[in-house]
Amino acid sequence: MDGPGTRAGAAGTGADEPRADEARADRSGAAHPEEGAPVDAAVERVTDGADVGAEFRAERSALGLSMACGLVLAALGISIGIVSGSQIVLFDGFYSFLGIGLSWMALRVSRLVAAGPTSRYPFGREALTPLIIGFEGVALIATCAYAAFDAVLTILEGGSEVASGWVVVYAFVSFVVPVALSVQLRRSTSGSELVAAEATQWLAGGMLGLGMLVAFVGARLIRDTAWSGATAYVDPVLVLIACTAFVVPPIRMIRTTLIELLEGAPTTELSGQVQAAVDDIRAEHGLGDQHLRMTKVGRKFYVELDFLVSPEWCVRESDRVRHALAARLDALPHDVWLTVEFTADERWGE
Repeated sequence: MDGPGTRAGAAGTGADEPRADEARADRSGAAHPEEGAPVDAAVERVTDGADVGAEFRAERSALGLSMACGLVLAALGISIGIVSGSQIVLFDGFYSFLGIGLSWMALRVSRLVAAGPTSRYPFGREALTPLIIGFEGVALIATCAYAAFDAVLTILEGGSEVASGWVVVYAFVSFVVPVALSVQLRRSTSGSELVAAEATQWLAGGMLGLGMLVAFVGARLIRDTAWSGATAYVDPVLVLIACTAFVVPPIRMIRTTLIELLEGAPTTELSGQVQAAVDDIRAEHGLGDQHLRMTKVGRKFYVELDFLVSPEWCVRESDRVRHALAARLDALPHDVWLTVEFTADERWGE
């Protein structure tokens, strides 16, 4: 099949009207105004731009909060980890410190994406979003791999001393703060994938804090019993458990990155919503066969749809279909780029 430019030229009811028979819609459901477009379409576009701007501001605010909390926990964890000699606390501190750098990069990406399309990047820079999420995943996996290797060496050397009481306090703090922050981040910007990745990292950190709290309290309880010898292995074993648990979210992040950068199909839930909307429009307007393609890159959700129509089909009816479909897709939590084409030639509908 030929490229999009060729397909656009052949679409519609005549070769002399190629551009009139295609349009792109944003999240507001309004077609992007062309020359002679109604004024209300332009107004809807401006309103949508303000909404998107508010979303980006909320996203940057959430990422800033994540960086601030990460800085506090990183300083606390590294300090207590060095003083107490606890590997797991030191690992948690460095994990938080790494998160600060990743949050800063996510913040930079958010600003670049918010700038929108430019002459150099006419479709925007949304691909940076999955790219930075994949980079975060690789960095987290590398951190876990190093910590696990160090923990294995500690076990082979006979374990480590039982940590001081300060680690119990740190474990409690590193459980409560990350879980609360994860909930807050998800509530503040439900549509941001960058913030969702941050929330996932914080939730994983909170579960590690809970594990530390239970293990350290248990180790202190059995310290003067017949099981006291096992306390030397609590710290390195906790590191191994944490690394095993932490490696799952980064793998998912990398998988999502690959799917989006390779322009793979979106989730079944998302594609199902679009297919249902297309089926309704077909029934309402008596349209024939259709070919639907979708992919998602960051916030942008590309929907390309070809309808097979009769030679008598007119451009005015095409616009009605586009507006109706754009209105149906308005509820999707993405920046929808909608292209709808009509052709009487079956070759262009394949």
